[in-house]
Amino acid sequence: MRWPGWLSGYLACVLLHLLSLAFGWEWLRYASKPLLMAILLLAGSRPWVNAALFFSWLGDVFLMGAGDLYFMAGLSSFLLAHICYIVFFYRRQTRPATTGRWNLYALGGMGLYVGLFYFFLAPHLNNMLKLPVFVYACVIAIMFVLSRRMGNYCWTGAALFLLSDSLLAINSFVRPLPAASFLIMVTYAAAQLLIVWGCLPQNQRYGTN
Repeated sequence: MRWPGWLSGYLACVLLHLLSLAFGWEWLRYASKPLLMAILLLAGSRPWVNAALFFSWLGDVFLMGAGDLYFMAGLSSFLLAHICYIVFFYRRQTRPATTGRWNLYALGGMGLYVGLFYFFLAPHLNNMLKLPVFVYACVIAIMFVLSRRMGNYCWTGAALFLLSDSLLAINSFVRPLPAASFLIMVTYAAAQLLIVWGCLPQNQRYGTN
């Protein structure tokens, strides 16, 4: 497959953004972060995926601000992004629907993640954030489970999204993590790229993604 131009642009923008975090170049951080999802929109994916990228772009912009209101706006935007991914994954699967043991493992894992995530965070959240964070954890867990339908690219991307959001939550509300901004953005950028790549029409063949 030919190396697409949007992919080169995205990787270059990710590199610039990571450099801005490493060296504290705020002007470059504010310039590069809003470009990430905008470049992924050039991949020409499906409408529901593009809607997810748009809401992710809004979330990126809001989370560059400080304070609970900006965080709530960013959380709401990413919640809508995950819902868009859920709709797409549910309606367009490339792997045969699985039943039985896999479903039990998936539901058990989803419940365990949500329970541990919320139990760990709840004591550090104010009352305004507790319910939205719980709802968000449920939605992203559902997104991860349904991503299995789309193959390995999307599934790996969804797992990295879970990791990125978990790191963000711990760093924001529990305790600062070493190199948190760098780790959060590496996992987030890789997550979005893998999901978009796995959702492209040419990659939606069973066993190829």
